[in-house]
Amino acid sequence: MLDLRALLDLEPSGENRWRSVAGDMNAGGEVFGGQYLGLSVHAAMLSAPGRHPHALSAFFLRSARASDPVEYSVEQKRDGRAFAHRRVTAWQDGNEVYRAEISFHEPEENQPFHEASAPEAPPIETLKSHHQCVLDRADELDPLVVPRVINRATIQSYFPDPEEGLGKVGTRPYTLVWLRPVPPPAAHGDRIGYYATLAYLTDACVNFAGRIMHAPHLHDGELAASSLNHAIWFHSAPRPIEQVLYEVESPYAGGGLGFNRGTMFDVDGKVLASITQEALIRRRAG
Repeated sequence: MLDLRALLDLEPSGENRWRSVAGDMNAGGEVFGGQYLGLSVHAAMLSAPGRHPHALSAFFLRSARASDPVEYSVEQKRDGRAFAHRRVTAWQDGNEVYRAEISFHEPEENQPFHEASAPEAPPIETLKSHHQCVLDRADELDPLVVPRVINRATIQSYFPDPEEGLGKVGTRPYTLVWLRPVPPPAAHGDRIGYYATLAYLTDACVNFAGRIMHAPHLHDGELAASSLNHAIWFHSAPRPIEQVLYEVESPYAGGGLGFNRGTMFDVDGKVLASITQEALIRRRAG
């Protein structure tokens, strides 16, 4: 089974064009949204050496097969002293499947600063992984649940309340989860690995908050969810992200759509990124 670094790797396929090396498969065989996010950041950074991404706005336009490569083309829209801008488009079989606008900004010293405090959360070492919780209850869960959770080996998740989403309905549109990338980016200067990994992680569990009050099980397909659009604001310079705390709330769901907004923190409680995502949330017919 491929690890996260392999799934976030690209190979050249032309001028300002790169191709995915391996596919990250969702339950239906389509590419996982986090891989689009991570690889679009990777491609944009290859075209903007030395730059630091600060914002991404993306749309998932149609599904692509994880079994076949996806092409990423980069348009260089601006290269200024403080800002640069790239448009990244992902293609398969001549169809545009994903598009992202990615902005770069050079950090400025001696400017105003503040950051939110991380929420209280049990230490990750005291929690059982979501993978293990599913395995422990495999005999009683819907047969679809186990492969949907276990097959995503690139992220280990740890919820303070392991019962939520596995038979227990949430009491409010909110989730808190520790995430561990498998493996984390290489240390010491792997800027692309850091930003690509962080972008990938932002798609993990992000629409749980919009669904947790409306279904006891989040993985059995009763309440389908698909990412529609996604935005990230990167707030920190590269730092260790062996584990990150992800807090997400959903202020609204209705009409088949659910809106989610979250903040990622490092193990020391420092803010890493802010995230928003709108997802399709639809009950299975029949």
